[in-house]
Amino acid sequence: MKRVPAPGSRINVTPDGLAVDTSFLGFTTSPHEECAVEAAVQLVEQHGGRSTVLTVGPPEAEEQLRYAVSVGVDAAVLVPTGGMDWDPQRTASAIVDAVSALEADAPFDLVLFGNESADSGGFQVGIRVARALGRPVVNGAKALSIDERGVRVERETDAGRVVFELPTPAVVGVKEGINLPRYPTMKGRLASKKVAVTTIEPAAAPGGQRLVSLETPPEQASHTVVLGQGADAAPAVVDLLSEIGVLP
Repeated sequence: MKRVPAPGSRINVTPDGLAVDTSFLGFTTSPHEECAVEAAVQLVEQHGGRSTVLTVGPPEAEEQLRYAVSVGVDAAVLVPTGGMDWDPQRTASAIVDAVSALEADAPFDLVLFGNESADSGGFQVGIRVARALGRPVVNGAKALSIDERGVRVERETDAGRVVFELPTPAVVGVKEGINLPRYPTMKGRLASKKVAVTTIEPAAAPGGQRLVSLETPPEQASHTVVLGQGADAAPAVVDLLSEIGVLP
């Protein structure tokens, strides 16, 4: 999962154009990954087992890890970056190293990602991790279940839904809308404050992609035209409705 600016926030760029100015931003979990967390909790409720949430990010991302614990995740792992966003190759490499370390005793049946992060939208990290781990992967999942044959994943297309059956261990990229994430209970919030967040120091080197600059898109200004006050506005309203084709 990834710590990202809260949806709807006004995004400002630092003067050097190399980072987002976080001075007045609120942060949350990337929405696709919030649904992935919910999917993990539901699968454990249905089939047993344990779930672990992992993020590659700044120390402040511990807030999002603890939120995941408050809704039912069992363990939390932070791979610290020092505050800067990493390129997808380096991020994937760090996750592969962390997952390999966590799987010392037994592999995870499923490694879930968000379909893409809400800020950079790279669509790369989950695919790169699956490739490095040598596991089958499906992205864009809108339905996810487990049975005796393995993992069943449904993905929407223009022609309908495509169904995949994957052997475990597998990797799945979850898309927002696959479920409705739950809110934490008071008991869950209190429990999340007590959980020990495991830190795995990364050794991943920078990848081949480099951030050149960030640019904010031009703002779209809207204009409001007052047609009149009270009964005096009626003729102008009728003319406008006729112009847009509402009146016969």
